[in-house]
Amino acid sequence: MNKFPLLSKTLIVGFLMVLLAIPLEMVSGVIRERTVNRSQATGEVARAHAGAQTMTGPVLHVPYTETFRRTVVVDVNKDTKREDTVVVARVLTVFPRRLDTRSRLATETRWRGIFPVTVYTSHHETAGRFVWPGVAPTEVGGQIKLGQPRIMMGVSDLRGLQSAPLLRLGGKALTVSASPASQKLPLPLAAPLAVELLEEGAPLDFTLAVDLAGTGQIAWVPLAEDNRVSLTSAWPHPSFGGDFLPRERVVDDAGFTASWSVPSLSTQAQQQFLSQGREPNGHVDQLSVSLENPVDVYRLSDRATKYGMMFIVLTFAAFFVLEMVKRWRIHPMQYLMIGAALVLFFLLLLSLSEHLAFAAAYGVASAACIGLLSHYLRHVLGSWRAGLGMSGMLVALYGVLYGILVSEDNALMMGSLLLFGVLAAIMVATRRLDWYGVMRSDTQPADTPVVAGD
Repeated sequence: MNKFPLLSKTLIVGFLMVLLAIPLEMVSGVIRERTVNRSQATGEVARAHAGAQTMTGPVLHVPYTETFRRTVVVDVNKDTKREDTVVVARVLTVFPRRLDTRSRLATETRWRGIFPVTVYTSHHETAGRFVWPGVAPTEVGGQIKLGQPRIMMGVSDLRGLQSAPLLRLGGKALTVSASPASQKLPLPLAAPLAVELLEEGAPLDFTLAVDLAGTGQIAWVPLAEDNRVSLTSAWPHPSFGGDFLPRERVVDDAGFTASWSVPSLSTQAQQQFLSQGREPNGHVDQLSVSLENPVDVYRLSDRATKYGMMFIVLTFAAFFVLEMVKRWRIHPMQYLMIGAALVLFFLLLLSLSEHLAFAAAYGVASAACIGLLSHYLRHVLGSWRAGLGMSGMLVALYGVLYGILVSEDNALMMGSLLLFGVLAAIMVATRRLDWYGVMRSDTQPADTPVVAGD
């Protein structure tokens, strides 16, 4: 291999980069494990507090029976018939003409070990109107008899109810309780009302107040003809999701306000709600807000680790080219030590970011690694000037990596510019290098000192 020093050194450095991919993947495994642990901690807090909440309703649920006479042929040959009485049980679901919900939400951070979990308490005041359409018989001569009408509503996790919902219809308070289990009603909360209140075409105005706790997310299902929701919170980092974005929103350091307006023509929520009996796991349109931390240290650490191999390749490429140009002598073991320090940076970043703000953790981890490498390179390269020059290159690389991490939308552009800049620097630095001369001889010029550690 001494006949081809460039080829041998290239193969060795390439092998070291492949070797360093193993501990880098181990760091990625640790990040995935910590992410799972964080998810488990969130689940434990949600089980003890309350989970993500979805508010549904109110809707008017009216069971009824239709009784009619049906002629049945007994014997075709004798033309004999009989009259049977048929009773058919049906249910009419009436959706509100309008729902206007005004909500306030307060957040709190709970800790499960070292993992923070955002929980919330919320207060909701809803005003709405039903209009009873009446029930027409489907058979000639049929008679309709109404059963017990109920106003029904639901939240996805009943443990989050901090008190019984306060429902008033026409100024009169109605008692909200758990839906009768024997009737298998579609929503878990119900309030019975008198049949006499159901007059065809007559409006039924109501108000509803709910105090609700939850974890992570809150959502509403737009079941009315006209749905309006406004939400105010001191949480400064909302993530609006679901099937509808707010029509208006203001987000700043003091919190956020958002308002939605969803007409029934814009959503299939009513049809989806009615089909849930046939498709219990079907999707129902909703509008939602997630209380996410914008700086997810595990997501950022994972993204940093994904750039880790590029980080190692660029660093080794710079050392390799400068070794050829400057006639430095860097031993493969010294390459390995430098690569180990680069890999250890990502583990330091993960561990520190669990206790510090991500920016501070990144600064401490990068400063520690750059300081270590500066001291090491001063002895490897034989002078402080050369060591500081290579340390400056590392500072630039760590700075670009941080910019890529915090600017996700521009990550591709910044990464491409970084690669282009490194390639351009290599081409400029080696534009006068006699590669054939390097490949033919591994001798070192007399005026180049042999570098050794102090």
